[in-house]
Amino acid sequence: MHNSLMNVLQQIFTDYYEEIEYILHPRKTEMENIDKMIHCGDPSFGGAMYGCPHCGKLKFI
Repeated sequence: MHNSLMNVLQQIFTDYYEEIEYILHPRKTEMENIDKMIHCGDPSFGGAMYGCPHCGKLKFI
């Protein structure tokens, strides 16, 4: 993901990902949640399409 699209927390966790993984040794589920947070907002990792029942406008989340 391009850096300008990341929020502050995504950038911090991306910058320190290896230190978190290899120095802190978090549980597998914690690393999975970090991965999800880092990739949040990236459509290549999936999402949901919502449509307004009134105007029909679609929004990908």
